[in-house]
Amino acid sequence: MARIYADNVVFLMRPGEAARRRVERAPDRRASSPDETAAARRFAAATVDAHAQPGYSHTVAPRPATGSGSRQHTGVPARRAPLLQVLVLAAACVLPVAVGTWRAVVRQASLQHYATATGGQRVLSLPDGTALLDTDTAASVSADARPLVTLERGRAQFASTSAVPRFAVHAGDGVVSAAGGRFQVSRWAGLVHVVALAGRVSVSLPASSEQLTLRPGEQVDYGYGRLGGVRPADLAAARGWPRGELVFHHRSLAELVAAMNRYSDTRLVIGDAALRNLPVSGVFDAGDPLALVNALRRSRLLQAVRAAPDEIVLQSAAR
Repeated sequence: MARIYADNVVFLMRPGEAARRRVERAPDRRASSPDETAAARRFAAATVDAHAQPGYSHTVAPRPATGSGSRQHTGVPARRAPLLQVLVLAAACVLPVAVGTWRAVVRQASLQHYATATGGQRVLSLPDGTALLDTDTAASVSADARPLVTLERGRAQFASTSAVPRFAVHAGDGVVSAAGGRFQVSRWAGLVHVVALAGRVSVSLPASSEQLTLRPGEQVDYGYGRLGGVRPADLAAARGWPRGELVFHHRSLAELVAAMNRYSDTRLVIGDAALRNLPVSGVFDAGDPLALVNALRRSRLLQAVRAAPDEIVLQSAAR
């Protein structure tokens, strides 16, 4: 016959009753005297009376936290920025860059690029004016109401027929403009050369806030963030190249050779360093290096040797 113990059955008891029964059922593992047994019973009864309350209840004692995983944090919780503020801050940082990039892309797409080949020239129409691009010259023109002409390399002559500047020329780190005037801008490497032919020509360097005005017959050079001094221009040479002429007056042979090489596929080379500073004067046809070589031969100061089909070497004449 199976016996069912009370420990295997869940009863709904009054508070303290289970404790009293466990005390009553607890086996005596040692020989207890009547006095000890009576004392244990009195302690159990006192415990029951102290916790007993009318009615029934079922309470679960809180389990003590064990380990670091169940530790309760009593500090101030970390504050998190609202999502809207994060998005606004990100937009404030990204939007100027995006707008600047978009404007640069739109402006680049609206630019019209022009270039001339070796020995060629080209005329561009501008608002109330024109631009003549010399040989081996590259420039771009914006499509604004007041266009900006950027001279990337080479040389160009600009003419304005308006009483107010309707276009400006950007070359290097400077800006050139004129009202009802004519001027030339040359850009060689890091230097820019400006010649005023008619009217008043304004030359400014925005980075350094330097500015000056040229009168007809004056010229100025600038580069590397500095504006040079105003000096008289070589008007004969400035008026010669638009007509296809190279006008030299007591200038070095090295300068003449460099100018001629820009107009022709036949390259002139100075083979003797002593000839580089040889002074030369005359009017020469641009793009005709053979005419120049024949003129130099007649001076009996040098001789020409064709080193290749497209190269002529100038050497000192034999004594």
